[in-house]
Amino acid sequence: MKIKGVSGPKRSKRGSKPITTRSGRVLKVNRSLGQRWSVMKEAKTLRKLNRLRGLPKSRLKRLLWRFHPKRLAAYWFSRDGGIMALKITGITVLALFILTLGVFAFFRKDLPDIKDISGSNLGGSISYYDRTGKVLLWQDYNAVKRVPVRGEDIAKFVKDATVAVEDGDFYTHRGFDLKGITRAAVNDIFHRDVRQGGSTITQQLVKLTRDWAQKRTFTNKIKELILAVELERTYTKEEILTGYLNAAPYGGIDYGVQVAASDYFHKSAKDLTLAEAAFLAAIPKSPTLYSPYSGEYFNEDEFLGRYGYVLDQMLGLGMINKQQAEEAKKFDILATVQPQSTKYAGIRAPYFVLAARNEIITKRAPQGPGRNKPGGWKVITTLDLKLQDLAEKTVQKNRDNALRFGADSQALVAEDVKTGQVVALVGGNDFNNKEFGNINYAQWNISPGSSFKPYDYVSLIENGNAGAGSVLYDVQQPIPGYPCTNKAKPSFGRGPASNGNCLWNYDFRYPGAETLRYALAGSRNVPAVKAMLSVVPGDETKSINKTIATANDLIATPGAYKCYTPGVDVNTANKSDETQCFGASAIGDGAYLHLDQHVNGVASLSRMGLAIPQTYILKIFDSKSETKPIYEWPQPKEGVDGVKQAVRAEAAYIVNNMASDPNASYLSFPRKWHNYKGWKTAIKTGTTNNGFDGLMMGWNTKYAVGSWVGHHTRNKRLTTFMENLTQPLTRDFMLAALDASGAKAENWSEPSGIQHLPAYVVRSHVGNSSIEPSPSTEIFPSWYKPKTASTQSVTIDKVSGKLATSCTPSLAQQKLGGSSAPTSFSVDSFYPPGGGATATTTGLTSDDVHSCSDSKPSITLTVADTNCGSCTFTAFVQSGTHKLNDSQYSQFPGTVNFYVNGQLVGSKSVSDPADTVSITHNAPSGGSGTVTAQVIDSVLYDATSNAVSVNFAGGGGSSVDFDDVSLVNASWSGGTGPFTVRWDDTNAVICTASAGETSCIFNTVVPNNTDVTITDDNNGDTDTKKAHP
Repeated sequence: MKIKGVSGPKRSKRGSKPITTRSGRVLKVNRSLGQRWSVMKEAKTLRKLNRLRGLPKSRLKRLLWRFHPKRLAAYWFSRDGGIMALKITGITVLALFILTLGVFAFFRKDLPDIKDISGSNLGGSISYYDRTGKVLLWQDYNAVKRVPVRGEDIAKFVKDATVAVEDGDFYTHRGFDLKGITRAAVNDIFHRDVRQGGSTITQQLVKLTRDWAQKRTFTNKIKELILAVELERTYTKEEILTGYLNAAPYGGIDYGVQVAASDYFHKSAKDLTLAEAAFLAAIPKSPTLYSPYSGEYFNEDEFLGRYGYVLDQMLGLGMINKQQAEEAKKFDILATVQPQSTKYAGIRAPYFVLAARNEIITKRAPQGPGRNKPGGWKVITTLDLKLQDLAEKTVQKNRDNALRFGADSQALVAEDVKTGQVVALVGGNDFNNKEFGNINYAQWNISPGSSFKPYDYVSLIENGNAGAGSVLYDVQQPIPGYPCTNKAKPSFGRGPASNGNCLWNYDFRYPGAETLRYALAGSRNVPAVKAMLSVVPGDETKSINKTIATANDLIATPGAYKCYTPGVDVNTANKSDETQCFGASAIGDGAYLHLDQHVNGVASLSRMGLAIPQTYILKIFDSKSETKPIYEWPQPKEGVDGVKQAVRAEAAYIVNNMASDPNASYLSFPRKWHNYKGWKTAIKTGTTNNGFDGLMMGWNTKYAVGSWVGHHTRNKRLTTFMENLTQPLTRDFMLAALDASGAKAENWSEPSGIQHLPAYVVRSHVGNSSIEPSPSTEIFPSWYKPKTASTQSVTIDKVSGKLATSCTPSLAQQKLGGSSAPTSFSVDSFYPPGGGATATTTGLTSDDVHSCSDSKPSITLTVADTNCGSCTFTAFVQSGTHKLNDSQYSQFPGTVNFYVNGQLVGSKSVSDPADTVSITHNAPSGGSGTVTAQVIDSVLYDATSNAVSVNFAGGGGSSVDFDDVSLVNASWSGGTGPFTVRWDDTNAVICTASAGETSCIFNTVVPNNTDVTITDDNNGDTDTKKAHP
């Protein structure tokens, strides 16, 4: 320390006095850090100068000089070289670490978290069961056959064998094996490919669940390592091994050990023996080479070598003992392998199951990015096995009948109305038919023909001012789509096509004004097309589209009913082939839907307009749980899951009521099965114009049933009336199903808004076996507003139902006026009311049955004994222009009436072209009388015979008297017979009885309070009484 005022010698600087050693080396002590650093730099520079001494001036020579081995060795083994090596090593390690982090971050950002190691991405087998969940119908494996199972359901031998041959260090590594990766990398480098396996079971599971098994790239390898590490951190070893065993390939289309065990050995995975486990463990490495299901590619020697290797690995890891290994090697495992089964082996209710499969594919498990394929599912379907057996038996029973008339294919669908569940379905005659057995005609494009008509009328009622008693005119006229400039009759597939362009009915008749009830039940074409075209007045295209939209709403499937561009194959057509429909679609001509969809449409009508999406599926379970479904059919509830009121209940009720009316139906009496044990069933048939398709739809409150018949080519006309082919399907199944249900009959309840109002009365004969006149009171919806009564007075011809002319005979004339005129109820926009009672303004064409040039029938009366108590009257009749009896006018059978003093005493039916008939008349008292006879032919021309005077002795016998007359039968007493009973309104014979009989059953149901007359054909005595329920 320096003290002020005190002086002394200066202190020397540090290191300023160097020390020289004996060797002459100078040591500087007490140097500062800066001094030391300077000295080191000087020394380093000096060493570098010495090292580079003699460096050539040329760049190339300098480069060669620097890399001389001697100089390189001297540098790297020097102090400077060692320091440089440490620096490079550190920088490299740091760079590799940063690079690894970068690579991990780069690839990981696009990788999803592995939340599912079940192999569901592979798809796999779907097991279909009946509605009880107990009866297996089919295992669907499509392109991948796989049924996942839990770990406890896999034999320990299988797990050990797989670990031994695929990944011996499985239980110790953390997802990847450095030795394996290194070995694979060396192979990749020297063999210039990336095919060498170095993957652990964990890595293989990643590849299988990410669909990378066939995409072996370095990029995927990096991703695989990343996900393998994460997999090991997320799942246990047991879960990873189970996941692998449920996804591993075992040859052919078999994936997963459960399917492999079932196919190869017909047993469960938990029951596999050591030999069987080693067999399966040998396959995944190269299924094509090692699987016996690979056909010509299977190499037995290679397989046996691999099989022995698996056992040796298990022995080496202590999983089995030597004796077990030797016994397994000696066992002929290939001799126990079962033949590969076909896809549809053992399938039950095949067409139904395939329909359920379609629902799985299109609705329950849609495919697409980010979505797993359905696999390992247990599907509980809606199938009722008892009803399915009934449906299959019904189809088979009708098979020969259908084949006889050219129909080699049939389909039948039954739906539970309240739920929309399909309970039975048959889509063809023979599923095993190699030519066309795989076509499910229940889900095939078919033309519905007239069976579409209920949608026409419900749409008209829903959107217009119409009810069951409203009128459409069934007349030949131009309407949109049918110009009617050429009136040639169509062949309806029975011959060469005509050039006619009129709209014809199936019977080539035009009965005139018809109520909607009789138009629908009579299956008339003209009113149906008019109904569709009148839904949106003044706009035919909108009317067509509105009607089709209503049908699709009832079917609960958008676009179900569609038309295609002419010439397109409708069986392979797609959305781009669709085109605008026309009026012909009202009668199912040129438009298409599926039978099962059609059944759901009429079922919606039965549900009073409530549309429910049709379903084949009740529940779906995946492999994770047998108690908690991943999908469960929801109870239908309006506004949820596509359930909606497609049309108002009143509109649906009216159509149901019309279609279930046997009196209005054109079906013949034996075919009128509308009423059965208290059940009311609506029925609508359908036949396409070309005669290729026949359908019958039936629906009540319990079931909706539809049937179809046709030829598999869809271009061959059937050679009989379709009712002969479809009724044995729909009727027989429906009635048997109702019986089997044991349910109490339940019918549609009339909605509170329904109005019962006066209606037009149809008197002309509409359908083949319809019963006229129609009711004078009909049902209308609440929104219907009656028209003002017409002031027109119309005289119609009862035979044709058209306007009477001066040539119409008096018996055929009937005067209608005011509220009874058809114009008072017309909803036919093609015939507006107004003006006088002419054919043009009323929509009624003139009587085309009678002509002024017609000749009437003739009759001659003879009485053998004009002084008699029991007298015989004989009449000889001969037809005129028209037949005495004509099936075309069956409501007016040819008749001879005998009169005494103007009182009818007896009637007899007559035959064409001439006939002689007699009656015996027992005069009740003596006296004289005048006898005459009258003949009435099939079109109500009549003629009266000559008069004969007779003296009656009296006391000829007892008179006939009715005891009771119901709507369906009658009983009487007295008389001698035979007897004839007639319905007075139509003069139609409704039953006959032999002498001595005192009752008979009517061949039709007569209306309540209608006069019924019995005639004793022996003496002409009669009695009349009103029918009652």
